[in-house]
Amino acid sequence: MKVRYLDNYLKKFTTLSLVVIAFLFAVISAFVLIYRYFTIGGYNMVILTGITFAVIITVITIMAIVAIFLTYKKKRAIASLGIFVKIGLYILMPIISFVSDILRHNKDVIRKFYIDVNNILVESGKLKFSAKDILLVLPHCLQNYECRFKITRDIAECKKCGKCNIGDIKDIADKTGINVAVVTGGTAARNIIIRLKPKMIIAVACERDLTSGILDVKSICVLGVLNQRPNGPCYNTLVDVDLIREKINSVLVNSES
Repeated sequence: MKVRYLDNYLKKFTTLSLVVIAFLFAVISAFVLIYRYFTIGGYNMVILTGITFAVIITVITIMAIVAIFLTYKKKRAIASLGIFVKIGLYILMPIISFVSDILRHNKDVIRKFYIDVNNILVESGKLKFSAKDILLVLPHCLQNYECRFKITRDIAECKKCGKCNIGDIKDIADKTGINVAVVTGGTAARNIIIRLKPKMIIAVACERDLTSGILDVKSICVLGVLNQRPNGPCYNTLVDVDLIREKINSVLVNSES
């Protein structure tokens, strides 16, 4: 059975590799044809097209940077710049994160900034949803490690002993009626999202997982809440319960706030 799965992975890798090779050969062939048949005028046209394309990309990039800067500075999204903020979030920010990695800067700083800008953009829309359309996604590391009631099956298993934040979050969920899922990782979160089809997600996680999660579900509004890691990553983490309550009330129809 394992061999069959490995063969499937290898097949996928080989297929995508061939696509990359085909693309590279296509680029090489194009340059060969340009070298062989183009006149001076043709060369100039290709160069002019390249310059025009580069200028357009540069202008869009500058607009995206300005839009993100203004959004973060004003703590609200400007409607006319919304599309540029989204371009910055989904295209520019991953590139900046890659450059940050090359320069050996702390990528969590960029990720935190990305999450903040995303939250500002979502909250500026002032969208409201019914409880059944809201999903609160929690990492399993919020639960006390020694607890024998595994809430990844159902948060109702929590006995509210007070040793972690889960009990308080359960109270909020019971009061508001929103859906809550405690997940063990990204795959489990995606499966829950596919099954429940929420229109709004409030996710608690670290900088890396929140950033990748927001990028994964571009078609769904996501508000991110960072967890606190006094004991290190993925072990007895904490979260600001009041902040979760605030995020829920900001998007819940007929909330108390």
